[in-house]
Amino acid sequence: MFPVISRALTPAPRVRRTLALSLALALGAVPVTSAANAQPAAHAAKPAVNLQLVIKAQQPKDDPSYVECVANFLGTMSATPGVWAVCHGYLDSQEYIVTRRHSTATVTRGQLVRMLYRMAGSPTVKNLPKTSPYKDVATTDPDYAAYIWAADAGITSGWDDGLFHPDEYATRHTLAAFLYRAAGSPDGAAQLRQIRRPLRAEVKKTEQFKTENRWATRTLGAYPEVDRDGDGVADVVAPASPLYFSDALYMLKAYGDKGLKVVGTPVVD
Repeated sequence: MFPVISRALTPAPRVRRTLALSLALALGAVPVTSAANAQPAAHAAKPAVNLQLVIKAQQPKDDPSYVECVANFLGTMSATPGVWAVCHGYLDSQEYIVTRRHSTATVTRGQLVRMLYRMAGSPTVKNLPKTSPYKDVATTDPDYAAYIWAADAGITSGWDDGLFHPDEYATRHTLAAFLYRAAGSPDGAAQLRQIRRPLRAEVKKTEQFKTENRWATRTLGAYPEVDRDGDGVADVVAPASPLYFSDALYMLKAYGDKGLKVVGTPVVD
C-alpha cells in the first residue's frame, strides 16, 4: 500500500488524543455531555482511545496503517467508499479528490479495470505482449499491464471491434459484468459479451446482463439512492447510463466487505 499520509504529517501525541476524542464523539463512541463537561483530575490517568474500536468500517484488524490512514486522511471521520479505496491503494488520492468535489463524476472502463487490478494485488503479468493487441492502447500506457491482465483473467477483452475502449464510460451493466467475472462467474461461466454503448432496445440489453445484474443485487445489494441534482428526490439511474464514480466505489467496497477476492489475486501464505 502506498503511504497516503506522510510521517511528517502524523499528529503529535496531544494532537492525536484530541483527534481520537473528536472521532469518538462524531461516531457516538463517547457521550457528548460527559465528554464536554468532564475535567480530568490531577491524579487521573489520561484516557486511551482505541482507534481500532472507534472506527467502524470492517477494517482489517491486522492492518493498523489502514486504520491510521482512515483516521487522518483529509480529516475524514469514517471509511467512506472513497477513503476505503484510497487507504487500500485501489484509488489514487488525486482521483479521489476530483471525484469527491464533483458528485456527478463518472467512471470509465479503464478506471474500473485499474481498480480491480489493484484489488487483485497488481500481479505481474507474464509474457506481456511487446506489441499491444489493442490499437487504442499503447504499450507505454501506465495501465497497459492492467488491461492485459483483465483480458487474461476473463474480466474483459475489449469490444468486438478489436479495441479496448479504456476511455469509454462504464455503466451499471459494465460494473456488474466485471465484478461477476472477477468473482469467478459464480452462477456459471459467462461468455465474454461485449459491452457496447446503450442501444435503443433497452429491454434487450437488460436481458443480456440478467445473470450478472441478478448476482450483483443478490450478493452486493442495491446501488445507493442519491439526490444529486438537489430536487429532493433520489435520482433514477438507468443501468445503461454512465456510471457515477461514487456508485462504483460503493459497490467495489461492498464487494471487498463481503470478503470476495478478484480472480488472479496472489495467495499469501
